[in-house]
Amino acid sequence: MIGRLSFGFAVVVLTALIAAACGRQVTPNPPGLGPGGTPVGYMAVFFDTEAPFNFSQYQYMVVFNTTGSGVTPSTDTLQTNWAGYSFALIALGNGISTYAEPVYFAHNANPHISPAWIHLGTTPQTFSYNLDNNGTNTEFSILTQRRLFDYNPSPAPSPTPTPNIWTFNAFVTEASPGGQWYFLDSMGAGGPIDPQFVSPQLNMTQCFDNTYYGQFTPNDPAAQIVTIEIANNPVQNPCSPTSGS
Repeated sequence: MIGRLSFGFAVVVLTALIAAACGRQVTPNPPGLGPGGTPVGYMAVFFDTEAPFNFSQYQYMVVFNTTGSGVTPSTDTLQTNWAGYSFALIALGNGISTYAEPVYFAHNANPHISPAWIHLGTTPQTFSYNLDNNGTNTEFSILTQRRLFDYNPSPAPSPTPTPNIWTFNAFVTEASPGGQWYFLDSMGAGGPIDPQFVSPQLNMTQCFDNTYYGQFTPNDPAAQIVTIEIANNPVQNPCSPTSGS
């Protein structure tokens, strides 16, 4: 992907005016777009690490709880039975190439077994990934259409209590034998262990652009989360377009 978004030539030209450093925007948004360069109906995530990404060893992900339960996804997956794991935006690779994808977590009937990943289908119009958003290989960005998060293979008989209030956490993980994850960092002060991060409530019907700071220092700075920025431009209450001036 070239530039921050990939929605046709005109948008790519506009997004060439955007640069980001350490999760903070340093130039104005393109005209007609919301915070983080988001069109109406989209959200953007910016993931910053202390040192350049190491995709040969690590996966970088932001996990969202979209059920309205208020539970923060945590590293205590077995103790919590993977509570709060609804969807994730994941950047991964093999050290030679890298890609990102949206994933739905299909929970097992046995809650102690890790959920299956259902890889959601995307197009360049619904999902884009910029590996090197700040020129130092320490920030990637993902722009995704919010409708991707409507996926549900078995809809509940009644709506969740507050389906527009989300929570989140960010993780750096290593894959381990048996399908379990080995956590190296999270947004919590304990990183891979307690104390855990308590997510603020994300009202997805509101326009926002918020930056959250990592609190733990792992041994490898490539596994250290510095900031997570989340920007939202909802259909229900869209952001006022920027002037670009």
